[in-house]
Amino acid sequence: MTFPFRSIGTARRTPRPLSRIAVLAVMLAGCSSETAPTGWIPSDGTIKGVITATNAFPAPPRASAAAAPARAGDRVQMLPLPSIASFIRRLPRMPSRASRPRGARRAATPHDLIVTFRHGALGAPPVGSAALATAAGARLLGAAIRARFAAMLPLGAAVTGVSPTILAAKVRVADTTALDAVAGALRRDPAVAAVTRNRLLWLDETAYARAGSSGPGAAALHVVPNDLYYPVQSWHYGLIDLPRAWSITTGSASVLVALVDDGTRFDHPALAGNLTSDGYDFVTDADTLTLCAGGTITSADDGGGYDPDPTIPASYSYDSTFTCLNPDELGAHGVHVAGTIGAVGNDHIGVTGVNWNVRIRSVRALGVDGFGEFYDIAQGILYAAGLPADDGAGGTVQASSGAKIINLSLGGADTDTTLHSAIISAATAGALIVAAAGNAGTSAPHYPAAYPEVLAVAAVGPDGAPASYSSFGSYVAIRAPGGNFDLGDASDGVFSAIWNFAGDSADYAWADGTSMASPHVAGVAALLLAQTPSLTAADLRARLTSYAVGPATQYGVGLLNAYNSLNQTQGPPTRLYALLYAAGNGAVVQTVGTDQSGGFAFSRVEDGSYFVYGAADESGDQQLGVPGRRWGALGGAATPTPITVLSATPHTASFAIGLPVQIRPNQSFASANDLVVGGYTRGILVDSLRFDFYRVRIPVAGTYTFETSGWVSACGFALEEATAIFLFDAAHNLLRPIADYIDPSHLNYCSRLTRSLSAGTYYVGVAGLFNGAQYQLQARAGP
Repeated sequence: MTFPFRSIGTARRTPRPLSRIAVLAVMLAGCSSETAPTGWIPSDGTIKGVITATNAFPAPPRASAAAAPARAGDRVQMLPLPSIASFIRRLPRMPSRASRPRGARRAATPHDLIVTFRHGALGAPPVGSAALATAAGARLLGAAIRARFAAMLPLGAAVTGVSPTILAAKVRVADTTALDAVAGALRRDPAVAAVTRNRLLWLDETAYARAGSSGPGAAALHVVPNDLYYPVQSWHYGLIDLPRAWSITTGSASVLVALVDDGTRFDHPALAGNLTSDGYDFVTDADTLTLCAGGTITSADDGGGYDPDPTIPASYSYDSTFTCLNPDELGAHGVHVAGTIGAVGNDHIGVTGVNWNVRIRSVRALGVDGFGEFYDIAQGILYAAGLPADDGAGGTVQASSGAKIINLSLGGADTDTTLHSAIISAATAGALIVAAAGNAGTSAPHYPAAYPEVLAVAAVGPDGAPASYSSFGSYVAIRAPGGNFDLGDASDGVFSAIWNFAGDSADYAWADGTSMASPHVAGVAALLLAQTPSLTAADLRARLTSYAVGPATQYGVGLLNAYNSLNQTQGPPTRLYALLYAAGNGAVVQTVGTDQSGGFAFSRVEDGSYFVYGAADESGDQQLGVPGRRWGALGGAATPTPITVLSATPHTASFAIGLPVQIRPNQSFASANDLVVGGYTRGILVDSLRFDFYRVRIPVAGTYTFETSGWVSACGFALEEATAIFLFDAAHNLLRPIADYIDPSHLNYCSRLTRSLSAGTYYVGVAGLFNGAQYQLQARAGP
């Protein structure tokens, strides 16, 4: 098996290019500094308006708000490096694996031909027919195929495999110079539909970055597992709304998913509990491969051909000349893919899968060098679907049941009747077949993903944008997290289980590729079956694609969303609320729910100056200002526009809310953005040597908390900042203590500062380690 790796820098990212999002920022001076209510003139002022909710697309845009013009007298608050860095501990470094040049790949095995028969000539029904799915039917048809060969097989050729389910056989020709002649002779038989070379399919090009030894150990209706490395996985699970989906189901042991790949490891603790014992190995043990250190191996490398043990024994990659193999330290592509589908969840061990509970049938069809024969892969697909497959010993082998979901994280540019016939047969048997769209970065079809019976999956990175390597085109159905190391850090990849062959031990690593995107979709399909076992393959496909989010593009109809697919909705039910804040002291004066059109009205408002905010709850929980939910204000949350009430004259305040963003520059006390208690903001720290500042008015003495979180995932990984929080009084004096990481031993690199405060104005400074990383900051009353 080979993995032509790409280089992954171990240092954290440099400033990323930031797109611009236009934000209205209106600064109006209040007519009065009085704190409402005034208490001296009775009044009955009213404020009416309409709040409009904009789409809160879950993928994080790679920007914050457009920079506001610098205000007169502003000075950027820049601190010497020790001033910030001395308070912020470095994260564990993310070691990576060096890449190897890919070279030219072999297109086919040197000795083999695949012969496909016309069903009528054999007295058989067409491929995909129910009669071909039984052991008895396969036995009779296999005998008919062998009998046909007895009369037509040229000298020097031998039948080495028969697959009656797809009306195909493998013929080995000892003399490779005679391949064309033998193929020509076979084609002359009227019973033969096609004779082709036994082409090779490869694992999608996948780069790994290993987790360092010291590194990677909510709101209502969100569920997260206790697995040590879940924070590292949280970006790719958060991006598809899994924490919310897990409040509905975490999977079921009654659901069977088959994985056709390079094998598995039954001794990996993250997988063992969810692996079935009925897997199979369909890797041919025939042609030899040269080792760079001397000697040879076969692609199977386990001392035999087809057998009931799908364990991967080793992993190899080709050298720069693509003529010999070197052993890999890390490998087992199938282990990584299986970990995403269904590593055991909530067991305090390693990683978790999309499904915490599921049965995974591992079918080995690709060898230790990363490629597999079309014929072998076809047998693996048939077996996965519970159909008769060639057992390599003159008969057939059939699993006791068919998997309703089959994942294929493999492929190439070539197509073949044999492979397509296996896909048709599996689909007809009722399996949803999910496959990687390919890593060519072009619209050229990638098979088997491009077959119409297959659900093809493109890849996005943690920014929600399609990765540059991902293939695209009309055959691609949906997109899902596949990782993108090009964003600058190893943690921008998908994190899952892996095998350390150098140490013969279980391990964990990041990887990127459409190979990583496909199992997210297969895993969510399994969650759907756990919830509703009666769903058909067509039902599953419709659920997954109909409730994806984001625009339809050449990378599919949208981004996979687990919660939406389970609930058949576009997000949870929400209700909008309007909040009236006193501008002078930041106290909440009134909170009212809006009507169905977003309309609201505040009545009996006393004279004074006010800010009007809008917020959305979820599922009727009435929790407002929760990070990740819609929040905003008239004039924008960062620079809200005050409304001055001086009489009973009605006032109008209509505005839109979405996900709040900072207005830059806010790197000085004078340019600080506003943040109210009970609300939050989103920001991007463009310079790790500078603070982002927020001005907070504390209405009454009491305990208050300021806390950071990630936009999508855990702080410190992928695009999320690892933060520290500093608090300053109105005179700009630093108040101690400083809030460092909440719990680094459990990979929580967010910050939380809770302390007793007197009423008045304060400034919150957010600092971090990385340039261009994002964060959320919430201010709330209480701990």
